[in-house]
Amino acid sequence: MYQYSGKCSCGNVLIQFSSPKEISSYTSRKCDCDYCTQRGIEYLSDPHSQITFIAKTPLKHEKQGSEQASFMLCVKCQTVVGVAYLSQGISVGSVNARLLDEFDNMQDSLVVSPKTLSKTEKIKRWSELWSQMTVKVTP
Repeated sequence: MYQYSGKCSCGNVLIQFSSPKEISSYTSRKCDCDYCTQRGIEYLSDPHSQITFIAKTPLKHEKQGSEQASFMLCVKCQTVVGVAYLSQGISVGSVNARLLDEFDNMQDSLVVSPKTLSKTEKIKRWSELWSQMTVKVTP
């Protein structure tokens, strides 16, 4: 497994991305919704990988669009560190790839439009493409 790390703007939230592939083989996804576009977020996930967020304070959660997924933000700097879908024993997510130290080694991003998917199609997509995810709060 390859280990990649990153952090939010203020360093309050550390990010670990454990993957079976080298970062250079990944293409980040740019969501074309207003929320993500305004924040310049690019997402990275792999169903065979693990994302761990280690925060000094609990993360802030915001809902957008279909209000099924939760955008996770650092409470101090308001940086979106990732997005998660938590339901019925499912805990999957995608990391804000721009925060990873190795971001510049990734392939060019791909624009995606999840707003065109139904609620059911979104859950299916997330379950198939997103990473296993853990959030740890360690003051």
